[in-house]
Amino acid sequence: MGWRAAWGSPLWGLLAVLCGAAAAVGPAVPPLQCNVSLDSPAEERWLPVLRHFEPAFLRAAVARVIDETVPKWVHEVIRPIAAELEFFMPQPFAGEILGMCKALGISLGDGVLLNFAYESTAFCTSIVAQDDKGNIYHGRNLDYDFVDILSKITIDVQFIKSGQIAYQGTTFLGYVGLWTGQSPYKFTISGDERGGVSPKEGMVITRNRREPVDLWPLDPLGGAWFRVETNYDHWTTPPPFDDRRTPAIKALNATGQQNINFDTLFQVLSVKPVLNNNTVYTTVMSAAFPDKYRTWIRTVK
Repeated sequence: MGWRAAWGSPLWGLLAVLCGAAAAVGPAVPPLQCNVSLDSPAEERWLPVLRHFEPAFLRAAVARVIDETVPKWVHEVIRPIAAELEFFMPQPFAGEILGMCKALGISLGDGVLLNFAYESTAFCTSIVAQDDKGNIYHGRNLDYDFVDILSKITIDVQFIKSGQIAYQGTTFLGYVGLWTGQSPYKFTISGDERGGVSPKEGMVITRNRREPVDLWPLDPLGGAWFRVETNYDHWTTPPPFDDRRTPAIKALNATGQQNINFDTLFQVLSVKPVLNNNTVYTTVMSAAFPDKYRTWIRTVK
């Protein structure tokens, strides 16, 4: 599956007519592909990835994201607490952050703040859909400020355990979790949304800090062959200034269940304003077809 083929397919013209003008986009390119060994000590496992980047650029990127995202008073509070990182953050996350901070020559407090910053301000559109043959497809746009920086440190990572891919995903260098990823033949995930391997296993899970508060599964027999989740609970109405849900639903209905696949899902995620000036990357995936996992870094003009 290639972006050029997806963009040029006849169905794209139909979507543009039915859903409004598509976003003007530049070339969509894949991110850097990296391997991280889970068999290596936590403090060392990201070092091979860091070697692909200029340390001075990474230090500048970290400083900008923190300075423009985290209030100064939080920065001052976190810095002394970070010295006790191992006591309030579980392993291996603490070790991974510590290892990257040492390699880059930044403070442990900045490493912790960077991870908090990534978690606090992201926006996204996620779609889980089932075709008429029972295959589950899952796609997402991740939207964020600092597109100019984050597009340069977006990476696809395969996490290797005992010579096998334990799981894989797309992340920003410096963040030790995954907002987008898959465990082969088990599940895919984007934020609070998860798609399974078998029919009807796609589901949006809305949760608070402790537990799920709402489960919103696919219901293909009832006509609900897709679900769209943005940054607003699905039972509420999104604000007019950030309604990505309605255009996505319109595009999916225009596509039709019989036509949904990796290419057409990418096209739906390319409809404006689902794709917008803050979209860093688009991912399409299916747990049943792990080799089809694809991410593209987006450029919107």
